[in-house]
Amino acid sequence: MRRAERWRGALALLVPLLLMLLLGGCGGGANSSTTTLIVNGTPTPPVTVSADQPQGANTTRIAVDAGPGGGFGAPPTNLPYVTLTICAPGSTTSCATVDHVFLDTGSIGLRLLRSAVAGIALPPLAASGGSAAECYPFVVGAVWGAVVQGDLTIGGEQAASLPLQLIDDRATPQPAPPAACVTAAGGTLLASMGQLQAKGVLGIGMLRYDCGLTCQTGAYGGGITLYYGCDGAGHCQPTAMGADQQVQNPVAWFPLDNNGTLIVMPAVPATGASAAYGRLVFGIGTQTNNQIAAGATTLAVQTDPARADYLYLDATMGTKAYAYSYLDSGSNGLFFADAALATPACSGGGAGGTWYCPAAPSALAVQLSDMNGAGAAVALTVANADSLFATGNTAFANLAGAPGAADAGAFALGLPFYYGRSVYTSIWGQALSTNGPWVAF
Repeated sequence: MRRAERWRGALALLVPLLLMLLLGGCGGGANSSTTTLIVNGTPTPPVTVSADQPQGANTTRIAVDAGPGGGFGAPPTNLPYVTLTICAPGSTTSCATVDHVFLDTGSIGLRLLRSAVAGIALPPLAASGGSAAECYPFVVGAVWGAVVQGDLTIGGEQAASLPLQLIDDRATPQPAPPAACVTAAGGTLLASMGQLQAKGVLGIGMLRYDCGLTCQTGAYGGGITLYYGCDGAGHCQPTAMGADQQVQNPVAWFPLDNNGTLIVMPAVPATGASAAYGRLVFGIGTQTNNQIAAGATTLAVQTDPARADYLYLDATMGTKAYAYSYLDSGSNGLFFADAALATPACSGGGAGGTWYCPAAPSALAVQLSDMNGAGAAVALTVANADSLFATGNTAFANLAGAPGAADAGAFALGLPFYYGRSVYTSIWGQALSTNGPWVAF
């Protein structure tokens, strides 16, 4: 799996948020359900929207809200969170319940802040040279920490002895991250709740484990080294990591309901909502509550790893084609390059621009297509980001911006796309009535 491509979603989340925090583009409205919001200069009661179905043991709640607190310069925007419990393997008492874990269909694996599970004895996984640690890169930044095992419970689902990562958020991580990891992170290790705007990341994308053959063989070549073996003296060396020892997609680790997920989110008003609550459903076609809806469109992603568009869809808007397009709950906006929408610039967008601020809401007609010739027409709307942020709301279905220059061929259908829809993400290699990997909505 190509880290820079598949974690584009998580960075689409982090880059705009960091710019908002640094440049003040997010406004300062409150997010409490008892606080009056200001919309176009008019006091407006907060709006909370919910999708309460489906229910069942294979489901849990998704919350898009003001986040876990802890040093944020502004409230998070369009961040979906879930709550889960992690226990020492085999224990029912040595456990921690962790709220505000960021839900991301664009990554693989459970990664929790070490401080969020302090006091829980999660045994480290062994690697050549000592204990396993991982450097997991995003487009901006990376996380560093030990690979351990724990028993996960989320909703009514359980994953026993799941390999996961502890993000080392101590003031002085032990062992220290290798220089190559810091370089891969662009000098920025994401090592606090404030930086992540979450207590961890639950990556439930299309693959079963987070690296694959490269890490199995340890043949990192000139690419990013993910796995290290660290000895008791704190010396870490690159190491191979077997497929079952790599950080796993937790859904694929479930005994049942292990072939994908369904995210159901409510529609959101044009000016946003102070909070939005949806449902995360485990399994596709495994229960009565996770059957693919009649009339849903299924789009298969590219499966040839030798191609640049591996794991992507195609998108077209007008005469412009976007060869690297994807659905991703981990992107907090719709991200695509569009020169017309870049003018006028947002006041908080920075010199290079980030968010789009059209003078009036702009309707977009996007055509998605897949490797098999299937397609779907998608209607989207882009509103003025400065006006949206000024409301103080946290959930917006019409928030959009430009990707980085390196991602000019991308069209990220982030969380705004999910509002008012049911979106399925299959897991490649798991049993499905139609083999994955694909997305459906």
